[in-house]
Amino acid sequence: MPAAPSMLSFAAAGFYALVVLSCFGAAYVSRAGRQQSWHFKIWVAVAVLFVALIVSRVFNLEEILRADLREWLQSEDMVDDRRSVQGVIIAGTIAAFAAAGLYAVYWVSRRIEGRRNIAVAIAGGSGVVMLILIALRTISLHAMDQLLYGPLKLNWVGDIGASAAVIAAAVYYVWLIRQPRPTESKSTRSKRPRMR
Repeated sequence: MPAAPSMLSFAAAGFYALVVLSCFGAAYVSRAGRQQSWHFKIWVAVAVLFVALIVSRVFNLEEILRADLREWLQSEDMVDDRRSVQGVIIAGTIAAFAAAGLYAVYWVSRRIEGRRNIAVAIAGGSGVVMLILIALRTISLHAMDQLLYGPLKLNWVGDIGASAAVIAAAVYYVWLIRQPRPTESKSTRSKRPRMR
């Protein structure tokens, strides 16, 4: 039976709560500022994702799912098969993520312009990173666990990094919208030729 949630899990849930607040704040500002509709949808979607992560952390759902998966593999005598192919799975996973990341960077650079759009894209991409990280933790291959929980602590780097990126993107987005629009000075208007 999985252990009760640790203090680190509760701390992570608290950090996720900050992400949720920042996303809802950005969504509110987006709607109030009459920004593009997909901005609002992305902010709400990322907020809902992190609400689900809070529930998962508090109730230890991820660990329960991982334990159930491990128990099912043992009952089906698939543990040895899983270990025999884990190297191939990890290599393929890393290659797929690298290709997806490069494509995402290329797509954003070619199709998304404007600082507000880029901030929203960063938040959405960080949400995808969290989903990928959860999938890797749930699969729980031995070699993958060594990569995630080893000396580099890539699990916490990815988790905290993605969460912090969402908060930073949300704060930046709100700041961009709250900035006063530049207005023409009287001297500039007086110098402009009058239309007859």
